[in-house]
Amino acid sequence: MNSNGKSVAAGSLILALIAGVVAAALAGTNALTKTVIAAREEEAANAARLQVLDADSFETRTLTVDGEEVAYSVGFQGGAVAGYVFTAVSTGKSAGLTVMTGIRADGSIAGVAVTSDNETAGYVDKVRDGGLLDALAGKEARPLQFGVDVDGVSQATKTSKGIVNAVNTAIAYYEQVTGGESVPQTEGGSGA
Repeated sequence: MNSNGKSVAAGSLILALIAGVVAAALAGTNALTKTVIAAREEEAANAARLQVLDADSFETRTLTVDGEEVAYSVGFQGGAVAGYVFTAVSTGKSAGLTVMTGIRADGSIAGVAVTSDNETAGYVDKVRDGGLLDALAGKEARPLQFGVDVDGVSQATKTSKGIVNAVNTAIAYYEQVTGGESVPQTEGGSGA
């Protein structure tokens, strides 16, 4: 092997060694930060849940809908069930309208929040400013008829209807979890 071949082989070996050290460093960093990242993600999820349900802690559970697992949260206040938080995706003016709904243990809607959307800019703000989310709070958790039980917001009718449809999906989840009945204030909750 000539000196040019030895240089290429030495350079390749050095690059491979550097790549191995960098990969090990990244793996170590990931291992060290994994629990911190998980804790921050859970903190952010709890902050979102607190927008729609007043609770001390939340516990994640699942239910099966049409053969698919759906995650939801049970909220606890002072060790008793305070209610449930369900997230549903609907279509307003565009697909991908994600709505979080809190339903109290007594069967009333505690709050509704749009957590993400693909709507035309400003439509979700119109709905929020128009009072639709506030109008849903306090309603009984039973299927809501758009235009009868709750009115849409002018110039954002499709977005309003999409939100109501997502809330109705959350109500269907609630009915599946509780049988549609108010939930007895049982002890529980792990603070998760």
